[in-house]
Amino acid sequence: MFCSIVGAATAQITLAPEDNLPVTGTSFPAHRGAYVPPVAGGAGLLFDLSAATPTSVATYQWQDPAMLPNGALFPAAQFALTNAGADTVFTQATASGMERLGDTQTISFLLLGEEFHFTTEFSDPVLELALPVTYGHAPWTDLFSGTFTVDGTTATRSGSITGEADAWGYLITPGGTDTVEVLRVKTRISETIPLNLSGFLVTATHTRNTHAYYPMWGKYPLLSTVSDTLSSPFLTQNFAYTEWMDSSAVGIADHARAMYNLLISPNPAFERAAVQVPGAMPLPAVATVFDPRGTRVSQYVVGERRVELNVQDWKVGVYQVVLTGSDGRRSTARMVVAR
Repeated sequence: MFCSIVGAATAQITLAPEDNLPVTGTSFPAHRGAYVPPVAGGAGLLFDLSAATPTSVATYQWQDPAMLPNGALFPAAQFALTNAGADTVFTQATASGMERLGDTQTISFLLLGEEFHFTTEFSDPVLELALPVTYGHAPWTDLFSGTFTVDGTTATRSGSITGEADAWGYLITPGGTDTVEVLRVKTRISETIPLNLSGFLVTATHTRNTHAYYPMWGKYPLLSTVSDTLSSPFLTQNFAYTEWMDSSAVGIADHARAMYNLLISPNPAFERAAVQVPGAMPLPAVATVFDPRGTRVSQYVVGERRVELNVQDWKVGVYQVVLTGSDGRRSTARMVVAR
């Protein structure tokens, strides 16, 4: 049933500055697991990542660059993304989209026991995400260049990034707890980085292929698959993984679903749907419905145990119904609108 609905959907998600720029101070856990090769691009696809299982977790946070030790190096930066470790990415929003002005990162050659930690200041920034962007828009290409210092030696790293929104559809999140409409943005970074490796000055080649799945309201990809290669004259090492946001950061928290048993019938709905307010939920409650793009389409103050929704003019798709009781606790359920 779900596949036929996906095929019938006509709306396409668009990432735009007003919806997808970061919000300073927000943080979210992110899980990592084994690499799942992305399927070919296209429209109206179903991306089933429900079988992915985590092997590690980290916490990302959008911070004020001015509050960080290296923030003064990037006076134009508006956002800084940290990973609870030593790595930080400094970005700004421009008319073109999200640009990386600099970063503090670690590069490791594990087999050689070599590790480099340095800060790069990009004189020519990296256009990491063009905004606005939607499926079918022309790909973008951007050249970048920046300087960094390691062991007293200053060098220049340079390269290019290409990107495009190559697919859109619905993503079943790991564990199968949510089905979210997403736009998939594919990027490829290719760069050269001069390094002193085991006493030899060499040029390392770094490539990274990322498929990032953005929801309409997302400030960070809901899920990403990353394939990374670091090469030198001595060896080549590959690193690949899948990373996804914790359910609490998806937009509608999964854990809220278990607070009360929310029932909707009929589901799929064609003209009308009845929402049964759980008996344990204190009234008055507020019923809010979000469309497949994450946009609020209706909201009601509920004083009884049953609410009827008129959906005959709604677009086909998967909606989220959220009930918030007077105690502040929530219950959510998916509702399918079909024809």
